[in-house]
Amino acid sequence: MATSIITKKRIAKAFKELLQEMEFDKISIVEIMELAQIRRQTFYNHFLDKYQLLDWIFENDLKEQVADNLDFISGRQLLKELFFYFEEQHDFYVKLFDIKGQNDFFSYFTDYCRIVIQKIFDEYYIEKECHFKEEFIEFHIQYHSHALAEIVKAYVNHRTAMPNPDHLIIEISGRKI
Repeated sequence: MATSIITKKRIAKAFKELLQEMEFDKISIVEIMELAQIRRQTFYNHFLDKYQLLDWIFENDLKEQVADNLDFISGRQLLKELFFYFEEQHDFYVKLFDIKGQNDFFSYFTDYCRIVIQKIFDEYYIEKECHFKEEFIEFHIQYHSHALAEIVKAYVNHRTAMPNPDHLIIEISGRKI
């Protein structure tokens, strides 16, 4: 099992290096594996394609940086960790947010933002003992998930100011979270 993780990380490292020099669509599996100095077939033992490799990189990196702490830190602290992660990995994610199409990174990232926003909402409802209809909550979680994803994307692509999570206030029905 440890060998599998090491191999995946070598493949991911090679991919990240190539992505700094080339566009995503121009990178081939052969080039990735040559740089990783691993035979080409090994790629397919771990990943179906480059998109699955991207998903794994994001999941693995974010898991190490943020998601492992999901049960141990607050939603606002989780936002801080998320912003710190994107600051550290800025150049890599510029390329990922540029990918368009069926397997675009932005859609995947929006799903992750939903987890963060859900945690913030859950904490608020427990703390404030709020009771809202499920449809109302779902709308706001979806809305704020997309907003967070857009804010991060704008920061990564245009170096706009990343908001301070302590200043992010979500208002629900006139109540501040």
